[in-house]
Amino acid sequence: CLMNRSPLPDDRQTNITAKIPSKKDSESPHLSDIGESELKAVLVHLDNLSPHERQIIENIPHRVIALEDELFKKIVELQEENARLRSEALIDSLTGLYNNRFFRVQLETEMARTRRTGLSCCLLMIDLDNFKSINDTRGHLEGDRFLAQTAQTFSQCVRAVDIVCRYGGDEFVAILPSTRLFVAIRIANRFKNAVCEIPGATGYNVSASVGIAEFTVSSPWDANEFIRAADSAMYEAKGRGGNQVAIKGHSIRINNGIESVTTEEKEAISGMHDNEQAQGESDGK
Repeated sequence: CLMNRSPLPDDRQTNITAKIPSKKDSESPHLSDIGESELKAVLVHLDNLSPHERQIIENIPHRVIALEDELFKKIVELQEENARLRSEALIDSLTGLYNNRFFRVQLETEMARTRRTGLSCCLLMIDLDNFKSINDTRGHLEGDRFLAQTAQTFSQCVRAVDIVCRYGGDEFVAILPSTRLFVAIRIANRFKNAVCEIPGATGYNVSASVGIAEFTVSSPWDANEFIRAADSAMYEAKGRGGNQVAIKGHSIRINNGIESVTTEEKEAISGMHDNEQAQGESDGK
């Protein structure tokens, strides 16, 4: 089961028909290579044609080649196999989340979007505290089961626009597009709290440390530096005992369900216009 992802660009099936176009087909830009003195058999990918080109194909005299059933079946099977391989290359087989390869590509995309639109994006680095104890006491199969359940839980913690990926081992990352820091804090704490609710987490003493980094138009980072910033914050959270959220050197501890907010976070919130804050509250729910 693939979770927390939209269909990949090439996950669609392409309708294919084999035709022998007439000379009139040369009116279509895609069919302009048809010679004047002979007819050629071509495969026309209907999904690649514009509405105008489709109209040309439908209106011109042509002959349709009836492909042998086995040949047509092979073509369809090859298309489906290619789509499957493209998808698997970007999906982590254990968790069903996007893998590190996709994460790197998408992070660059969101950073470019921030530079273009001026809307900041945030990155969460999430590490499972004491996860090794599961492998050591119950074996790697139980560890794999816990990771898969964690991935499913994380997929339910995010908004539709957010992208959760398995970074490697027991580390996960979440890209939060067009997201201000105070909304990222809310989502990060949701991740942290959700881990404690996973069956078996309390018995294994497993929790989550979450690091947050915010990328703005004034950030001097490239993708690697953006990752290092979130990673550094995550390690600071672990160094303070784990089960915490840290932001650029400042940690947030949950005490009786109440979040302690740093001065920087208060200034970030108070500096927002009312409508921006209302939108952020809505997005973070």
